[in-house]
Amino acid sequence: MGKTLLSLLAFILLLQVYSFGQACTPDPQYTNTSSQKGTHPDTATNFSPAYVGVPYSQTLTIVIPPDTTVPFLGAIVWDSTTLASFTGLPAGFTYSCSNTSPKPNRCSWKGNSIGCLVITGTPASGDVGTHPLQFIINNYVGGSPSPNPFTVNGYKIVVSASSGISENPEIQVIEQNNPNPFSDRSEILFTSNDNGTAQFKIYNMIGTVVQQYDIAVRKGTNKLVLDAKDFESGIYFYSIVSGRNVFTRKMVVKK
Repeated sequence: MGKTLLSLLAFILLLQVYSFGQACTPDPQYTNTSSQKGTHPDTATNFSPAYVGVPYSQTLTIVIPPDTTVPFLGAIVWDSTTLASFTGLPAGFTYSCSNTSPKPNRCSWKGNSIGCLVITGTPASGDVGTHPLQFIINNYVGGSPSPNPFTVNGYKIVVSASSGISENPEIQVIEQNNPNPFSDRSEILFTSNDNGTAQFKIYNMIGTVVQQYDIAVRKGTNKLVLDAKDFESGIYFYSIVSGRNVFTRKMVVKK
């Protein structure tokens, strides 16, 4: 009975996605509270669609509780959750995670913590279709060296042909990053009329580009997360470039 409950909770608790050699950032809107424990997005919301030739990035935020309840034993400490295997990604895709394990290339998150895993890659024409994903996770509780394994199905990545993608998506609005100034993390929201790719740049006060990379733009509301640890304290300008359209805002990093 206790193992069954642990397995059910393990399903809720899964993981989040990224590519090897990078460190993902958990979505800052989630906190380690009982109402937000689990994975975000969940399997009902699922992962964003991917498009041939468009760089893809999907992050899964994991909120792990401090303990779990087992019949006849009551509350026991949740020690850690470890990703044992992850299969089903399109060819050429990879992942990595925020890692609390001392072992390299091992995804592991401690109890009472917030972690993440990120998937990245650029789909090719041969990847068109639905890619069901499977995670096998090991949960360690109550100081036991033996894990409680659980298999999670339900996540998927749907890859579509590039015919519906615009090289220069029509971006409508880019909002001021919030909070601003910021000393930890800050979010930028913007909306687009279609899918495609755009260029994101950050400049310092003398116009030097300090960050520049392409972003996958999806129809509707999009979000970028900035981390203050990537910048020195000071004033910066950020812009999103799509074709001839350039949207620029000012941000302040204050550590």
